[in-house]
Amino acid sequence: MMKFLAVILAVCVVGNSAFSFRRCGGNNDLDVISANVRPALISFPGRSSVSFAGKVTRSFSDLDLKLEVFLKSAVGEVKIPCLFNFGSCNYDRMCSILDRMERENWAGVGTQLSREIRKLIDSVDGAGDRLCPFTPAEVNVSNRAIDLPSLPPLLATIASGQYRVRAQLINRDSNRLMSCFEIEFEMRKAD
Repeated sequence: MMKFLAVILAVCVVGNSAFSFRRCGGNNDLDVISANVRPALISFPGRSSVSFAGKVTRSFSDLDLKLEVFLKSAVGEVKIPCLFNFGSCNYDRMCSILDRMERENWAGVGTQLSREIRKLIDSVDGAGDRLCPFTPAEVNVSNRAIDLPSLPPLLATIASGQYRVRAQLINRDSNRLMSCFEIEFEMRKAD
C-alpha cells in the first residue's frame, strides 16, 4: 500500500504552495486518508518531503490510474493533455509503472524520478522493487525525502503554475473505482 501511494504522489504531485487534498469517492477498498508535500512551494530541481496515510481493506492484484490535470488560468481551468506520460493520462497496470518510467525515461525525467520513488519506498519498508500485490494494511508515512530532477527546458518553461489533479484508482480485475482524490498545488522551475 505505501509503495502504491508513493508512486501516485510522485506522478501527481510535483509542487505546491497551498497544497490541498480531498477525497472524491470510491469503495474504500483502497482509502487514501491524507497526503501532504513540503515545502510550501516545490521547485524542480529540489528536495521535497512527502507524508501520507491510507489503508487497504482487501486484497487485489493490480490497479489502473486515471489522472485529469488542470492548469488554473485567468479564464478558468485548462485541461492539460497527456504529453510524454505527464498530464491527463491513463496509466495501466500500476504495479509496473516504475519499471516503465525508468525504461522509457518519460519526458527526460522518468528514470531519475523512478529511482527517487524506489528510494522513498525502500526507506519505509525495505522492498523498493516490489509494488504488488496489494494486501490489507494501514500505512502512515511522515516526512520522507524525495529529490526532484531538473525538468527539460521546454517542459520547465510551460510547467510553472497552479494545478488541480483528480486521480481515480480502478481495480483491474473488477473495473471498480477503488479510490478517488483531488489535490491542488503550485509548481515552478528553480531559479
